[in-house]
Amino acid sequence: DVAAVKVGDVARGQALFEGKGACASCHRVNGKGSRVAPDLSEIGAVRTAAILQKTLADPSSTMWPINRPVFAITKDGRNIRGRRLNEDTFSVQLMDENERLVSLLKSDLRALEISTTSPMPPATKTLSNEEVADVIAYLLSLKGLP
Repeated sequence: DVAAVKVGDVARGQALFEGKGACASCHRVNGKGSRVAPDLSEIGAVRTAAILQKTLADPSSTMWPINRPVFAITKDGRNIRGRRLNEDTFSVQLMDENERLVSLLKSDLRALEISTTSPMPPATKTLSNEEVADVIAYLLSLKGLP
């Protein structure tokens, strides 16, 4: 129910996103922050307040399939973890844990696991209901650069 979503203060939400919530340690907004999780620069244009609230409480429930965590083992025994960026019949491209773009041929892999569980912890474990409302306000304000 959209009417049940409390939306707080944008400025407080940004401070929480960059600080206490530690969101920027994985997510990027307008060129600032990490690349290991999805870029949220335009999230306010593509997600509703209700979906953002659900995502903050249960990240796995709203994760887009393309952003799923990947674990690959190459035939030579190398382990690679990251976030899927693209995949086709023959290859998979991912952003590894060190923010490096990695392209792998599936024929060079011993194993490829794609998880449906988000590595993002629920924001509700770190932030109060009021703080979550502030983060929702901040995320809704992100419509991309003009």
